[in-house]
Amino acid sequence: MLVLPEDQLNQLLLNLDQTQCETILQTLSDALATCSAQAKSIDQNQQQQIHQPLRSSIVTNHGDTTLFMPVSDTLSTGIKVVAVPHNGPIRGVINVLSAQGALLGVISAAEVTAFRTALATMTLFSRCKGLFSKSRVIVFGAGRQAEWHARLALLLSATEIEAITFINRGQDRLDQMMAGLLPDLKQRYPNLKVNAYAKSSLAPGEYVSRLNSDLAESSVLFCCTPSTEPLFAYDTIAANNRRRFISMIGSYKPHMQEIDKQTLLSGTEGRIYVDSKHACLKEAGELIMAGVQESQLVEAGDVFGQDPNLVVEKGPGAGNIVFKCVGMGIMDLVVAKTLLDMGAEKGLGTKVDF
Repeated sequence: MLVLPEDQLNQLLLNLDQTQCETILQTLSDALATCSAQAKSIDQNQQQQIHQPLRSSIVTNHGDTTLFMPVSDTLSTGIKVVAVPHNGPIRGVINVLSAQGALLGVISAAEVTAFRTALATMTLFSRCKGLFSKSRVIVFGAGRQAEWHARLALLLSATEIEAITFINRGQDRLDQMMAGLLPDLKQRYPNLKVNAYAKSSLAPGEYVSRLNSDLAESSVLFCCTPSTEPLFAYDTIAANNRRRFISMIGSYKPHMQEIDKQTLLSGTEGRIYVDSKHACLKEAGELIMAGVQESQLVEAGDVFGQDPNLVVEKGPGAGNIVFKCVGMGIMDLVVAKTLLDMGAEKGLGTKVDF
């Protein structure tokens, strides 16, 4: 068994090169394709390869909650355990077991969750070649999800990205993220322009003016916040004839939304790409508030299974590329298992023999 603590996991992730990242990306894409194919199968006698039971929870008398999320791809099994105390930080681990039940490894859930969610966005983003400009990117948020969206987009499309702007509601958390992120980005990408500002630190009129200006020049919008109201209005991106990639990973409850209905339906024929139709219709506030139907959704895994080289439609009249992800257990399992294997190859972590 390999125990990979968070500091060594961070070391592993921050030192991934493009080839290694693309390997994990392909592993995740294959898993999503298998999930989608399995969900569409009409053969009831066909043996399932991926099993994702509903998560269960325990709530104590003190208000502490522990979530248990099991998943299996038949070759291995994962159990993600997340503790949500009533008066402390959220903590969690992912346990990876063999098909025979041997514990193969334990890895930090928080960092893997942030990384795999951003990677899910990249499964679609990286396959969009020549469909929109990637030169200017906006990242809404200042948490680990926001940071990994920026890092992975640069790792996979560094030659195309010229500038990244981080926008957050509060200044303190933005400053905290940028203190560690900015020097590293400057060292890795000397020619990259990096900007950051917070809504709370600007006058309302100044913030709106700056936001609208940045939106007008950007074709990539990564939304990574648990917002309960749209981060921007559709009118601000509809003013110019620019095709955009818009992803949303922050809203995970029915009352949350990061974009408005018009922006959500701005894809070709109102099409929305998702990680899971069932999960998004149940959990994604944007889709619930907009009354989106299953027929409007396309699972990313379906697209990967059909054509691994090209994802989305081309041609005149093509709309924005809109992607919504709420996360699935299979993402945790395949990414955690791959990272544990990589960590073992590099001699990271602590091996426990029992």
